[in-house]
Amino acid sequence: MWKKIWNYLKFILPAIAVILFLWLFVLSRSAARIFNNAMEQQDMLQGTITVEAIWADMTGYVEFANLKWTDPRGETILFVPEGSLRVHLWDILTMNISSSTLQELTLKKAKVSIRFNEDMNVDFIRSEPKPKKTSPKKDTKNSLADKSEEERRRIGEEKRKRNEQQLESQWKNFNQEGHRLNCKLTLENCPIEIFYLNRHYYLTGVYFEAIIDTDKALSLNAYTGRFGGTMVGSGMTIHGDVDLTTEPVPECDLSVLLQDIQPSSLGFGLNIQDTITLRTYFTGPLSHPTGRGDLYMKQLRLPGLEFTNIHSDIYYEDAALIFPNVTAKVFDGTLEADGTYNIDTRYYRIHGLGKNLQASQALKGSGLSCPVDLDMHLISNENSRNSRFYGSFTSGAGRYKWIPFDRLSGRFSNAYHDLRFYDARIDIGHYQLQTDFFSIIDGKLTLHPVDLVNTETGEIRMTYHHTK
Repeated sequence: MWKKIWNYLKFILPAIAVILFLWLFVLSRSAARIFNNAMEQQDMLQGTITVEAIWADMTGYVEFANLKWTDPRGETILFVPEGSLRVHLWDILTMNISSSTLQELTLKKAKVSIRFNEDMNVDFIRSEPKPKKTSPKKDTKNSLADKSEEERRRIGEEKRKRNEQQLESQWKNFNQEGHRLNCKLTLENCPIEIFYLNRHYYLTGVYFEAIIDTDKALSLNAYTGRFGGTMVGSGMTIHGDVDLTTEPVPECDLSVLLQDIQPSSLGFGLNIQDTITLRTYFTGPLSHPTGRGDLYMKQLRLPGLEFTNIHSDIYYEDAALIFPNVTAKVFDGTLEADGTYNIDTRYYRIHGLGKNLQASQALKGSGLSCPVDLDMHLISNENSRNSRFYGSFTSGAGRYKWIPFDRLSGRFSNAYHDLRFYDARIDIGHYQLQTDFFSIIDGKLTLHPVDLVNTETGEIRMTYHHTK
């Protein structure tokens, strides 16, 4: 009996193998038809998806060229010059194709535009052409120029609400609800646009690899070339995980390196062109994560100031950047500072303590030479005319040209074309030159009486009255 069964199997098994081989061969040759049928049946991606050429082998590996995704209005959402994918072979054999059929997807040189709403729900949108450079028109209703910090905050909140309403009313091209993805996604040399609320980022040369399981987590590793938009820099590296099981939005655990960011793109004002490198670790909900890390600047050149070797820790929360322990070299001395910057209002505040700053370096050609300790505060936004710089100073012994002195001290306030000094003192031996106030406003000097006082007796030996 077993001999007869074995004789039958010797013929049946090869026949089954041949039939299976022929079936896989037919499927590989019918890849385009299978792909088109699958695209007609799927409901994750709204619109129409077509490919110009497609090739498949008998293992479930597929290559394609010139894939085009258009929305129901015929506008192109995505164009992929070349790419590949791998599918579950059993799903193809049984023609049971679903979102989980896809195992791997690779896109090469594809231009991708992604929009996130406040809850970090994702949608793919049509890439807008770059706007032509034109003279900016002043938006008297929403312009931030000459607005107070509170008004800027209110305008930012109103913009967010308008954006949310627009997102709710617009056609949604990507419907991930009820569709599980469990695959590997790879992008090779792709430019990507990202829209989030009122922010826009453009990334070039993106290489991206993600392991996606929409029931569990997302693991990603990415790096880019230059990026622009709301923030401008030379490169970005991201790696880490996103927990997709948390409610109401996914939570992240990501390390981010931002190289050579231009502060002027963040609205710091003063047209700062020296770049910042940031290393940051983000955790928490994707819609409003918190971050911590550090920053470095090789140099920072401001009008009349030049800092070098700038380091600081950095914290990020609710659009606020906090710099708790800035250190730098300036005028052959040192600076220790702390500060904050709000991305929405574009206001920043800095408090610093300068030690042993050399006046001969700060005021070259003035003839003033002495070490200076400085306690300074700076409040400003993207408009340098709104900057206010104030504080106090005390010097050690030095000289003005050939005149020696023991000490300089006073308080100061510097705004746009408005420089004021209070309680100015110059100690020379047993005498002190002192005045309560003098100012230079729009180039015009105002000087209160200057007294020459004997510091041992308190006697005023001479008073100088400035005449216009």
